[in-house]
Amino acid sequence: MTKLKKTIAVIGEGITEKYYLKSLQGIIKADIKPIIPNHATSMFDLEKQIKKAIEEGYNNIFCLIDMDNKKQGRNRDNYLKLKKSYHDKRIYRPKKGLDTYIRFFENERCLEIWFYFYFKITTKEYLSSDELCKELEVYGYKKTEDFFKSCQGLHRFLESQGGNLDFAIKNAEDSIKLKDRDGRDYTYSEMADFFKSIDTKYIKKYIYA
Repeated sequence: MTKLKKTIAVIGEGITEKYYLKSLQGIIKADIKPIIPNHATSMFDLEKQIKKAIEEGYNNIFCLIDMDNKKQGRNRDNYLKLKKSYHDKRIYRPKKGLDTYIRFFENERCLEIWFYFYFKITTKEYLSSDELCKELEVYGYKKTEDFFKSCQGLHRFLESQGGNLDFAIKNAEDSIKLKDRDGRDYTYSEMADFFKSIDTKYIKKYIYA
């Protein structure tokens, strides 16, 4: 019987993504490699990491996107241009043995909205990521590297405070439905689709080894 092999590179924009992905080891089936660009707000550097992951042969490249710094102006324009070029695209280069699927997963304002969904859903508009993080402090969360290092894994910490991953997935799905229903562009997470995409049952692009 052939064995399903998934090679997944997850590109985040900062240390929060790195520590959260690390905390999922043993929780999810997929073996993922977190990649954090050098400059969190640089779409040029994000594109460079995408291209590098393609050349390294990853057949799935998933980008976790914080929307708090992409709401307007040049940052928004650069992000939309990058998204148009890569999101939900397949790069197929048989001569090089490359077959890569790329997808972006947005969090508005940032990944912390996904953490909030571990506990409850909200449609409140947050004017800054700091405002959102402040609400998470009631659960003991702090957005500092010292906290990330000492909390014994972000996923485990969130569940120890009464949060739940399945609940977060349901809330994230509902956040997209409510956003579309209300015609707004804030307070949502596409992380439910991310978790479906890294699960063997849901993954669209894969190779057999």
